[in-house]
Amino acid sequence: MSCKSNNTKKNRLTDLESLQSKSTFINLSKQEVDLNLFSNKKIILNYWATWCGPCIKEMPDLMIAEKKLKDSDVSLFLVSDEDVSVISKFVDNNQYTLNFLKSNVSNEMLGVYSLPTTILFDNKGNKVETIVGVLDFSDENLINKFLKY
Repeated sequence: MSCKSNNTKKNRLTDLESLQSKSTFINLSKQEVDLNLFSNKKIILNYWATWCGPCIKEMPDLMIAEKKLKDSDVSLFLVSDEDVSVISKFVDNNQYTLNFLKSNVSNEMLGVYSLPTTILFDNKGNKVETIVGVLDFSDENLINKFLKY
């Protein structure tokens, strides 16, 4: 299940460097976040939106995953192209404590055409997998998959 865009243009991301060249990210404090600072870690980017029902369905499991990955070499970020004020209001209303980022370009510009979409990067910054649709982030097998990359 996912929320889809009708846009069919293909923008390919191959690594964190190509991602960072296309977009900048800011946290909810409006500070720029350089994902290259996490180059020694595996990175999970979960693209979502406040209006996307399937994305919202994932949130409780993402909280569980964040706790399970806390002491690992995996960093989890939730990325939206919505305004920081919209994201912040959603986060405050639901009391989520995840790492939320705002992208300065549309999801489509980054090759994300359906929400939620999860992109996995290894500890060298190479994209290893893109998964479209809702994931059960509370599933131990999925968590172990993230840890092995």
